[in-house]
Amino acid sequence: MAASPRRLAAALRRGPLSGQLALRLLSAAVGMPVIVVAILVGGPLFAALLGVAMLVALGEIAAICGIPRRSPAFLLAAAGLGAALGVAITEAAPLHHVVLIAALAVFAAATLEASLREQTPREDALQRYLAGGVVMAAALLYLALPAAAFVLIRGPLGGGDGAEWMLLGVLAVMSTDAAAYAGGRTLGRHRLSPAISPNKTVEGAICGWLGGAGAVLALDQIFGLEPGIWPLILLALVLPLAAQLGDLAESLFKRARGVKDSSNLIPGHGGVLDRLDSLLFGLPTIYFFLVWT
Repeated sequence: MAASPRRLAAALRRGPLSGQLALRLLSAAVGMPVIVVAILVGGPLFAALLGVAMLVALGEIAAICGIPRRSPAFLLAAAGLGAALGVAITEAAPLHHVVLIAALAVFAAATLEASLREQTPREDALQRYLAGGVVMAAALLYLALPAAAFVLIRGPLGGGDGAEWMLLGVLAVMSTDAAAYAGGRTLGRHRLSPAISPNKTVEGAICGWLGGAGAVLALDQIFGLEPGIWPLILLALVLPLAAQLGDLAESLFKRARGVKDSSNLIPGHGGVLDRLDSLLFGLPTIYFFLVWT
């Protein structure tokens, strides 16, 4: 008996979804052990792997905005990113001084390149250099400060519990994303922000918030961190919200540039920036929590 058009359409919809989910699970199965080992080992290995991930994310931002990776602005932004991680792991200088100097150097490099290369007044070329300097300086701040927070949580700020705090942050953010995805697929009816991310729903966001909060509370008990009941409840409420704002922030950037994924580097997940987006807002929440408590 021939399948009805409605059943055939449903089967076609299920096929790509199941294939996409399989790719996501396979990529996670390969990537998660590497992440966990790096966090447990800590030190230079953790900083080095984090630096590679952030450098790839910086390259994705440059590619989306049409900025050549050989441009002085990109190269100085990459150097500033490495300097921020180096300062965070060695505590050799005030971090904000290093990042601020690097951001100014990026913009100065774009200005100098425009001055040397453009001998005739061409507005389009000058706008390109200006945009390149602004984008790379902003990307440096966007990536370097959270990356330094990651290193500080795993190192001096987290102390003997640094690995546990990093794992709590990473796993709680992942739980937020997974709960939001599952809740949106099964319960989603009302769009959260159609202009930024049409697939996100209010119901999915609520599920993500609840899932992330539950994960924070459960992981605290598993790791025996004991920060105090009220600070822990505050962290459980705020961390999932920060993670979802990070996801929306990257979606806003991609929507403004007219792209779906930051790249296709990770099968089923998009690019490195797509995997870091929630962590870039979520993990600094852990950083400030540890500083203030």
